Amino acid sequence: MKQWFDTLSKTLFLYNFSIRSRLILYFLFLVLLPTTIISVAVYNKSANIITRNVSTSLRNNLNLIQDNMAERFESANNAMISLYLNSEFADLISSNRPTDSTGIINELTSLNKMLENFPANGTSGSRFVPMLYMLNRPEYTQYNFSRRVYNIDLISQKPWYRSIPAQSDFTVVGVSSLDSQFTLKFAKRLFGIRHTQLPYAGLLTLDIPVTEFTSLLEHYKPTPNSRIYIADQTGTIAISPEEALVGQNISTQSYYGKLGTADIDPGGFRTFTHQIGGEEMLVSYKNMDSGWTILSFSPVRELNGELASFRRVMYIVISSCMLISLMMALLLSENISAPIRKFIQSMSHAESGNFNITIRYKRKDEFAYLFNRYNKLLQQIKALIDKLYVTELRKKEAELKTLQAQINPHFLYNTLDSINWIAINHDIPEISEMVTSLSDFFRYSLSKGRNIIPLQDELRQVESYLQIQHFRFRDKLEYELEAMDPMLAGTCLVVKLTLQPLVENALIHSIQRRRGKGTIRIRVEAAGEVLSLSVFDDGVGADPRRLNALLDDKQPGNEAYGIRNVHSRIQQFFGEAYGIRYYENHEDGCGLLAVIRLPIVTTWEEEQGDVDDDHSR
Repeated sequence: MKQWFDTLSKTLFLYNFSIRSRLILYFLFLVLLPTTIISVAVYNKSANIITRNVSTSLRNNLNLIQDNMAERFESANNAMISLYLNSEFADLISSNRPTDSTGIINELTSLNKMLENFPANGTSGSRFVPMLYMLNRPEYTQYNFSRRVYNIDLISQKPWYRSIPAQSDFTVVGVSSLDSQFTLKFAKRLFGIRHTQLPYAGLLTLDIPVTEFTSLLEHYKPTPNSRIYIADQTGTIAISPEEALVGQNISTQSYYGKLGTADIDPGGFRTFTHQIGGEEMLVSYKNMDSGWTILSFSPVRELNGELASFRRVMYIVISSCMLISLMMALLLSENISAPIRKFIQSMSHAESGNFNITIRYKRKDEFAYLFNRYNKLLQQIKALIDKLYVTELRKKEAELKTLQAQINPHFLYNTLDSINWIAINHDIPEISEMVTSLSDFFRYSLSKGRNIIPLQDELRQVESYLQIQHFRFRDKLEYELEAMDPMLAGTCLVVKLTLQPLVENALIHSIQRRRGKGTIRIRVEAAGEVLSLSVFDDGVGADPRRLNALLDDKQPGNEAYGIRNVHSRIQQFFGEAYGIRYYENHEDGCGLLAVIRLPIVTTWEEEQGDVDDDHSR
């Protein structure tokens, strides 16, 4: 399991992330993954339920429309049967054709009266308009006072009449027009039931205004923008809430060809989706017993309104979970990563040499135990470093004092003074000058055992050294101490014996190896809080990078021991920000430049040794 998790982490590049980022990602993953899976599962289940409910609702609506239409058709049939079975009406259509005009008029008047008194409303509440077409009554044409009774020749050539099945008793004819409005026409063949041979007597029709059915279709619309039509066998819209559509033929529409290929359920209900007018529509239809078709067109976006609402709720839930989990992840990661960052920051300070940093942590957890142990460890390291530093410093001081103690200053000064007087008595000024320079060199070198001396004493000491070397290398050496601020030289304090080893190194390794005479220059500069002592030489030079590497190397061996000793003593007294750096001597065009960087210090408390450089005793 662990190997699999490590492989997954590497695949997701999580190893390159910080602990804080990984904690956030892990927490978000653990919260969002189950939340998303649950939400999607619930959504899919709900979508199936909602889709099934929508389909059930549409099927029920179309079934109710079918039942209602069947009831109205049956009501129309019953109304026509009640008239057909009326004894007076049956006598009239069963009697023989009148032979005179009086009989024709009386028959026409009686039939017209009966049709005029026909119930205007059926049991279903629909308005009925009956019409009678009698067989072999051409005389009716001469008398046009009736609007209900006609000779059958008036309709015998009409397509709807010719399409009535021969064996049909009651027929739903289809869309018709009466008094400038669309109607549904029903037809019933009449026979002379009072006649022994039951001859064919005529045709009774019943017209119901289409507007009587629009409220029914409007009532069963599943959504506000849905449309429900009823089309006949030819694809002509017979009933529609939109009057402008009644009579239009939809058989040429692209969706009409799918009516026979859609999925069908056991109840004869069919559905399919189709693009109509640039909008996705759910087309539902059901075939009636009369051969007509009920069609429903519903926008999918409206049918899925509940689904869209649920989807919005799901998005809100997932977003809320994401926001809450993100906040919790940030809080958790901050609680874990903040102590780690504090620990790393403290370690960076300790790495730079600052062991006075103490991690403060108020909680009582595993980090508190870790930080307490770490603080104690820092204190122990600091104590060991301080102890080692003091031991090393005392060792250096002991070595220097041992070196100084090897020279008896009184004996040395008295000997040099005797040599000086002998040189004067024998009139040899060169010896006198050398002895005087040597005496000054030792006096400034000893400096009563102090490690920190005034800058002017350091400069006098190196000048004495240069005077002695000038006597030795008169044809090879020139030196120059550039002018400086006397106040600076008199007040600034430096580490003793810093310049002389650098001058000696330049003389031996650079000046002596060049052809002709060489020059050593010493320059003192102050910039801000830093004092710079520069030693220029125009000798054969060396690689500054190699010399700087020797200065920084903790275990360089015996190479460049003198300058490393100076560099180490400066850092012991003033810190690692100061010391010696080597550069190429660009001012003279050749040679090296050694720069000593020191802080500007004017006061220093130091225990003085017992060495006395007063040679006047």
